Amino acid sequence: MAHRHRIVLLALLINMVCYTDRVCIAIAGPELRRNFNLSQTELGFVFSIFSLSYFLGQTPWGILADRHGARGLVTFAIAGWSLFTALTATAWSYVSLLTIRFVFGGLEAAFSPSIASAFSRWVPIQERATAFGAFLGGGRLGGALTPPIAGYLLLHYGWQAPFLVFGAFGLLWAVAWFAVYRNRPPDHPQVTVATPWAPLLRNPRLWSLLGTAFGSTLLWQFYITWFPTYLREQRGMSLTEASYYAGLPLLFGVAATWAGGFLTDLLTRRLGPRPARTRIGFCGLSAAAALFSLGIWHPDAALAALLMSSAAGAVDLYLGAAWASATDIGGPSGGTVAGLMNAASNAAGFVAPVLLGWVLDRTHTWNAVLYLTAATTLAAAFLWLFVNPRRS
Repeated sequence: MAHRHRIVLLALLINMVCYTDRVCIAIAGPELRRNFNLSQTELGFVFSIFSLSYFLGQTPWGILADRHGARGLVTFAIAGWSLFTALTATAWSYVSLLTIRFVFGGLEAAFSPSIASAFSRWVPIQERATAFGAFLGGGRLGGALTPPIAGYLLLHYGWQAPFLVFGAFGLLWAVAWFAVYRNRPPDHPQVTVATPWAPLLRNPRLWSLLGTAFGSTLLWQFYITWFPTYLREQRGMSLTEASYYAGLPLLFGVAATWAGGFLTDLLTRRLGPRPARTRIGFCGLSAAAALFSLGIWHPDAALAALLMSSAAGAVDLYLGAAWASATDIGGPSGGTVAGLMNAASNAAGFVAPVLLGWVLDRTHTWNAVLYLTAATTLAAAFLWLFVNPRRS
């Protein structure tokens, strides 16, 4: 196995851990609301406060990764977010819960842009969408495995147990990353020391990429925050049933991210980067909007959950292309542009849970916001048509 493949595999495995820490709070949502006497809006802030600090941290961490490399940065980030995952179990009030999750999000923010910077150093452009698809699929796999495990721990040991178990497990991967990863191949040019901000910010491809990331994430945030609560409170599922179905979007995402990255690189070798990435992204995002809309109105709870979950897989088809496009647009500042893209995504991540909780508190209905997320996904599909990766 080539060393670049070991790096991709290790990043995949760490991303699994990253998502277990991120997703387990959604399973504990109803218990948190009861224990801390939270309104739906307040629970929405608990979900979304992660995305606020995650959004704020993306670009600064990406700049640091481009300048100094990802070895020490990712090691520090894994250890830090694992610690604050465990500390979630010690929260004693609404404010303490918000504070812990805010710091947790800021530390996790270092991971994805640092990996983007690492891949831009180690992975050739013709393999890059596949590498990003594999990496992102690891996160989806971790998220898919989390609901049943977290549900079991919660039922048998209390709501604090998932946070303690997942946090302790994550610390091991900080050691693994530091042992395996090196900042660049021996013949790689010097790490960049400056980001060309003026050309980047004038680039319409960048703004189209940011708009696509924002629009598509509104839908995804529903899955990793409110979906278990929706299934229990609106569709009448038990905790066990909801935990099972809550894992399906991420399970579909595993296959979709891997398949999407592979298909993108396959088409790239035949058609070139722009037509390959454009076709995969537009078809995936459009299909997601349609499937999610069908799921909202389907009367059968199980089939509705299946349709809505399959929409998550359709969205994930474009992710390998999106991250490969970000590193292409950024060039030597690939980690910075990837951080900007992920920042746009997590701006939506901050807005979506709070918006949904606010609307639930005032309208007591889910459909208006659910259709809004479907509409933003369709808008993202059309914005994606204007993302034009740099030709290799």
